[in-house]
Amino acid sequence: MRLLWNGFPSVNTYDQNDMTVRLFSNEYGAMGLGSPRMVAQTSDIVITCLPSAADLREACFGWESLAKGFPNGGTIIDLGVTDPRETALIAAELAARKIDFIDAPAFGSPTQAKEGKITLVVGGEEAAVARVHPVLQILSQRIFRAGGPGTAQAASALADYMSSIQILAASEAIRLGTQFGFKPNDLLDICDAMGGHAVPGLIRSELATRRFESGRALGLVRRNLALVMQMANNAKVQAPLLQSNLASWDQAEQQIGYGSDQTAIIKWLETLQPPLAADQDLPQGEAQA
Repeated sequence: MRLLWNGFPSVNTYDQNDMTVRLFSNEYGAMGLGSPRMVAQTSDIVITCLPSAADLREACFGWESLAKGFPNGGTIIDLGVTDPRETALIAAELAARKIDFIDAPAFGSPTQAKEGKITLVVGGEEAAVARVHPVLQILSQRIFRAGGPGTAQAASALADYMSSIQILAASEAIRLGTQFGFKPNDLLDICDAMGGHAVPGLIRSELATRRFESGRALGLVRRNLALVMQMANNAKVQAPLLQSNLASWDQAEQQIGYGSDQTAIIKWLETLQPPLAADQDLPQGEAQA
C-alpha cells in the first residue's frame, strides 16, 4: 500500500493464498501474479516477507522461484525475521546469479506500516542498499544500517535477546518486590533512582569502550545478587533468571576477582570455551544426550 500510494503504481504481488492476492488487487489496484518467478520477470526489485529462512529459500530457489525470473539480475529485499547464517548463505547463492540480496527485518505495528513509520535494520552490499534506499524510505521512518547480508537478522535477534533479558529480570524483581509490599511502579522508581536508568549509558561508555571504570566492584554486585537470591528463597519465589545470573557473576568473581569493575565481566566471558559444535565428534566415552 505504501508503495502504491508513493510513486510505484505498477506493483506486482504474489502469495500462496490466491484469495489474499485477489482481495488486495481488487481493493488497491496492484497486479496479482501466479508465481514468484513471474513477479521477478516483471520487477527490478522484489520484496519478500516470510516467516522463516526455509520459506525464504523456497521462494528464492524452489518451484517457479525468484532466481529463475530475473532476466538480467535484480534485487531482493527481505522484510521477514529469519536465521542470520542461512540468510547469508542465500545471499551468497543469489550473488552467484548476479542477484543482490538485502535483509531488512521490519519492526512495528500494522498501523505503523500503513503510515510508513516502521523501523528497518538493513544488511547487504553497500551499492545494493544505496540503489533501493528510496524504496526503504517509503516503507520506514527509521533505517539502521548493519553490515553485509545476514547482519541485520543477527542484530535484530540480539536486540530481542537484550530486551527479553530486561523484561524477564524486571518481571522477577516485581514479583519478588510484591512479597515485601512494593507496588510495581514504586519499586521501578526506586531502582531507577539507584542507577538503573543509567545502565544503557554505562554499557556504552564503559563496556563497549572497554574502559571498565564504572566505579562499582564486580564482587559487590555479586554479593547483592546473592542477597536477592536469599530473599527469593525465603519468600519461596522461583526466579530462574536470577539463579543463573548469580551463578555467572559468581564464576566471574572467582575468575577475574572481587575488585574488578562490574563492566569487566565481559573479560570472564572471553575466557569461556565455545560449546561443542553439533557436527564435532564428542570425546571418547561420552554420549550425546
